[in-house]
Amino acid sequence: MVIDPGHGGQDPGAVNSLGLQEKKITLKIAIKLKNLLKNSDLFYPVLTRNDDSYVSLKKRKNFVKNNHVSFLISIHVDSSKKKYVSGASIWIAANDRMHREINNFIKNKKENIYFPKNIQNVIQKKKYDFFLKKTILDLQFNNFQKMEINLSKYIFQQFKKIVKLDKIHPNYASLGILSAINTPSMLIETGFITNFSEEKKLRTNEYQNKIANAIYIALKNYFQDTFLSNLRDT
Repeated sequence: MVIDPGHGGQDPGAVNSLGLQEKKITLKIAIKLKNLLKNSDLFYPVLTRNDDSYVSLKKRKNFVKNNHVSFLISIHVDSSKKKYVSGASIWIAANDRMHREINNFIKNKKENIYFPKNIQNVIQKKKYDFFLKKTILDLQFNNFQKMEINLSKYIFQQFKKIVKLDKIHPNYASLGILSAINTPSMLIETGFITNFSEEKKLRTNEYQNKIANAIYIALKNYFQDTFLSNLRDT
């Protein structure tokens, strides 16, 4: 389970009128979430950054592409010119972006991407044509998207107890951090740094704990339910 604290180092992310930086909030929430996940036998959590260091988008993506990652969660804080806008939201990869990434990967074959053995065997062999490889990767993406949508329901269920929701369904976007074709992923906006009441809460240790705990409970419940469901189907 990869936890990605958005921004860092020379990239502060969103900054509000009081000087509060997104990168500081995302790191604190991510570390709290990692510590919760570490205490569960279900997860082996890894952070893309452990301190206020700059990690390029390319490095973050390459880490996901080159390793066996069950899920990527990128933690962010939203901003808006309209200070009344508030609420948490979840973003997942847009279909057209992922189909483009899949097509480019099959055509270029320059990237070294980790896949399970059964998929890797087809991808690597020249005897299998473009359309077979694309079909397999498209089916995998469809399964990933189902996971993302289902997990988002669990997160929204927990979030609505502690935070206003900007939207009650996941949004779709062409975001680089969500574009690895071998891993399901989502970006969580934990609130608006530009909203006075949310900013006051986001900077507190207590509220950061609530956000991290809500995500943790959602992850635990989702993967436990999925595991039990798979057992019943076998």
